Amino acid sequence: MMREMTLTAAAVAMILLVPQTVRAQNLSAPGRIEAAGGTIAIGSAATGTIKEVLVREWSRVHAGDLLVSVDCQPLEAEVDARTAQLSAATAVYDRVRNGPRRAEITVGEAAVGYSRARAEEAQKSLQRTLALHEGVSVTTARILEVQRDARITAAYLVEAEAKLALLREGSREEDVREALARKDNAAGELELAQARLDQCSIRAPSNGVITDVLATPGQFLSLSVPTILLHMVVEGPLWVRIEIDPRDLSRVCIDQSATVTTEAFPNVSLRAKVEAMSPALSPRTTPGVESRSKEIGAIVLSFEGRVPRVPIGLPVTAHLDPCPSKS
Repeated sequence: MMREMTLTAAAVAMILLVPQTVRAQNLSAPGRIEAAGGTIAIGSAATGTIKEVLVREWSRVHAGDLLVSVDCQPLEAEVDARTAQLSAATAVYDRVRNGPRRAEITVGEAAVGYSRARAEEAQKSLQRTLALHEGVSVTTARILEVQRDARITAAYLVEAEAKLALLREGSREEDVREALARKDNAAGELELAQARLDQCSIRAPSNGVITDVLATPGQFLSLSVPTILLHMVVEGPLWVRIEIDPRDLSRVCIDQSATVTTEAFPNVSLRAKVEAMSPALSPRTTPGVESRSKEIGAIVLSFEGRVPRVPIGLPVTAHLDPCPSKS
């Protein structure tokens, strides 16, 4: 009796196990070849007329290559004006920061020497005049005149010495800060104008291949009406995005091995593995696939080894091996 019960249990286990194993081995899902970097739409933030389109469909480009140029003559003129303003502001800042030249200080020293000589001569003249008898040898008016000249020359000497001291002290700190602020403001205005002008040159954001050219010379661009000019596939590795029915998601795991085939290349069989699994369900996009569910779990497979040249968007079928058992 015990032996019969053991055999019965084993038979039930085999009945339950075999269909699951067969089903796991036969798990297949449709998908498409995609570029890991994706396809990007390239537009422009400039307003103007397209001057030249330098690429065409299937052109291979490198990061920084000029794709489309826009006629922006007013911005070019503004950049020239801002450049001149920055040059002038820089010159003023350099002059204020460096302070007086040595030659200017020499001139100030000469002015002090000249004023001192005149002041000393006027003082001596005053002393000689005061030594005379007022009203007899010299008039009162002459005495007053000599006294005036002595005071004026002494004042000129004080003024010259003060100017020389200012020259030797250099520029005021406030003047230097003001000149620096004007220079920085001019540099900022030039940078802003240059950035707007750079937007007139649409360049490749990365290496890739142009798939669609929608821009034409003479076309008007405006920020109020955003326009896509080009589509580009970013250069990089290829992967496969497959759609798994929700009832089969439990049979998919990270690093699970798979074989990718396609009707377009019947003799090609590529090995891959599960790279990522979407955390949420999404609408089904593969046409002609019968399923009880309109939503799917998106799975990304990365290829193992070298991948032959296959077009992006090529429909494929992924045959997933059973998930490795957890030990």
